[in-house]
Amino acid sequence: METTNKSCRNIYKSARIRAGFKREPVAEELHIDVRTLDKYESVGGKAPDEIVRRMCILYDNNFLAYQHLKQSPLGEFLPELTEDNIQGATLNLLCNFKDVQGIIQELVEFAAGQADGTNRADMERNRDKLLALASASITLLFADKEGYREGTQND
Repeated sequence: METTNKSCRNIYKSARIRAGFKREPVAEELHIDVRTLDKYESVGGKAPDEIVRRMCILYDNNFLAYQHLKQSPLGEFLPELTEDNIQGATLNLLCNFKDVQGIIQELVEFAAGQADGTNRADMERNRDKLLALASASITLLFADKEGYREGTQND
């Protein structure tokens, strides 16, 4: 049984299988041919934005939209996210929030122009911690509230 991204590398196929759908009903619902869906679900396949939008709605999977955007040429500017269930995403957010609490005073001093010893390395370290917090926050927004839904049908 295929259930996770580890077993199939294509984001569209992974999302369909996780949602428990077979190819034929999905193609029909998306108003495309099964061969077209197969093309999107092949290694390196890329679906048009409107089709991905409909997949997100059909599969109840907003994270698929992020994965799709991340594969675009502008994706290099988006932070890396990992799909997680709500419990894991919440713990990750809390750990990252704790890391950021330590730099709040530095950020306040920097914003007020009072940062004496703040150098570029300190600001990069702070930036990395803030980026990790932002990624953890976005991951929580996309988290599967019911835990991972495992596909029950092979194809």
